[in-house]
Amino acid sequence: MTRRCTSIDSAQGPTVVIDGRECILFCSNNYLNLANHPAIRQAAIQSVEKYGWGSAASRLISGTMRPHVEAENAWAEFFGKESALLFGSGWGANQSVLTTLPGKGDIVLMDRMDHASIIDAVKDSQASFHTYRRDNLDRLEHFLANPLYRCKYIVTESVFSMDGDTADLKTLVELKNKYNAILIVDEAHSVGCMGNRGAGLAEELGLLDQIDMVIAPLGKGPACGGAIVAAPKVATDYLVNKARPFIFTTAPSPVLADVSLAALNLIWNESHRRICLKQNADTLRKQLADSGLNIGQSTTHIIPVIIGSAAQSVQAAQQLKQQGYYLTAIRPPTVPAGTERLRISVQSDHTPTQIQGLCRALAEILSPENKK
Repeated sequence: MTRRCTSIDSAQGPTVVIDGRECILFCSNNYLNLANHPAIRQAAIQSVEKYGWGSAASRLISGTMRPHVEAENAWAEFFGKESALLFGSGWGANQSVLTTLPGKGDIVLMDRMDHASIIDAVKDSQASFHTYRRDNLDRLEHFLANPLYRCKYIVTESVFSMDGDTADLKTLVELKNKYNAILIVDEAHSVGCMGNRGAGLAEELGLLDQIDMVIAPLGKGPACGGAIVAAPKVATDYLVNKARPFIFTTAPSPVLADVSLAALNLIWNESHRRICLKQNADTLRKQLADSGLNIGQSTTHIIPVIIGSAAQSVQAAQQLKQQGYYLTAIRPPTVPAGTERLRISVQSDHTPTQIQGLCRALAEILSPENKK
């Protein structure tokens, strides 16, 4: 069965309207429910009134506008780095960093389950590359110990988007220090959601100052789009002058930059959203596991229900939709064959009733009797 896009006919929230019917949404990355927050809407309106929508040029021509500069300064401070750059997407940020910084004679070591934007960017670079398994870092250390490579890069997501588990950042920091490597962490699914201030998993673990470069796509927890690369100034200066995806594209809208500042302010000041998100995630994982469902190694707000059959996953998603719950079936090539699943992403504003209802529906649909 081919995949297709489903049109949402409402603002994003715990519930959405699909084909004229309200559904409870459990597959959105709107983890903190900021996508339709009044402060986000107001920031966009005010920015459009002042700057219009389009930047109308690339950053190095006339496309750098005051909101870009202010957003970059604020996000750099937030991540505790010297400098930051705003990109139009997480894909563009990873392309810029990983096709520009690693070069001939270097090696890039990726977690085997890193996002496609990381994998494709590394393949497009001139560096050598290998993957490693996060449950067995001996292979990673083997390549780090090889003296033939000039520069060694470790690239990982902090929270893995399909499994909901996390990277062992503590060990990765130890290895990067031991072998003088450069550690790049994509905090896409943890920005806003983890850490005392919401700066992500590295902050939560007390390791943020040990991460050489943070890549922070802003379309998930912050719910505003674009991406930040926070790094030493020498690195961002190099990207400004050498990164083709940065140089040869129109600058992101100044509205996106202003909205990212509004999202950052909410992340700073509304910590209750992180607390509610964690409580909802803990509750949902426990109820699913107690129902005998396979949730893998998830420890976060992303929770897979692994079914192992594409047909059964699609059928389960269809049955859930009939009951008023919108989830999508995740199939190859997004996940390996044999690990087909439903990917649940919980939001801070989901109610206990909504969570309990989803768990009951899943337990019934995926019971051995109903799968026959």
